[in-house]
Amino acid sequence: MKKILTLVALLPLAAFGQQIWQVNMAGSTQGGPLPSYSPQHLTINMNDIVRFSNTSGSHSADGSLQLFPSNPAGFSTGEPESGSWSEEMPFPIPGLYNYTCTQDGHSATQSGTITVLSTMGVAEVEGSADVKVYPSPTIDLLFIEMATNTARSATVVDLDGSTVLSANLNATGRSELNVATLAPGKYFVLVTDVDGRMTAKPFTKN
Repeated sequence: MKKILTLVALLPLAAFGQQIWQVNMAGSTQGGPLPSYSPQHLTINMNDIVRFSNTSGSHSADGSLQLFPSNPAGFSTGEPESGSWSEEMPFPIPGLYNYTCTQDGHSATQSGTITVLSTMGVAEVEGSADVKVYPSPTIDLLFIEMATNTARSATVVDLDGSTVLSANLNATGRSELNVATLAPGKYFVLVTDVDGRMTAKPFTKN
């Protein structure tokens, strides 16, 4: 039985306009076509769904943060598995995702990328030099610092994609967000500047 997918840092889905994209996994190192994804490189819109389908051999699609720490969020179809199966997963966070097959010997030829385009003017997810969020972990206060623009608002979502906190900031430089009432766990704070650009940053609440 196929494992249930794990998608780290899942943000809310927008069903309207959502499209499903197909990626086939096939091939073997034991003869015949080599392991591959088809298509190898895919460009989609934020909140679209990618369906990974195994058509031959034993494969996986692993874009976990352990393998690719620069991915905006981690995802995985689980351990490599043979047979006919499909796994669908949404991509709600814009950015460039790398992934590979973790079956022995497959990564040499079986790797891919998914570029997720923003539909809301998201400037960057993770690694933006213009937006800093600290400390992480935090107990009560989360500081949001913008180097070159003014922060208009901040929204905190949990890993299920539910909004748990929102606040108007309208501040240049450093802003404060009180997260003391949040349950301990991992969250994303979505910072929107006065130009409407959004940046998502992860943090941990102790």
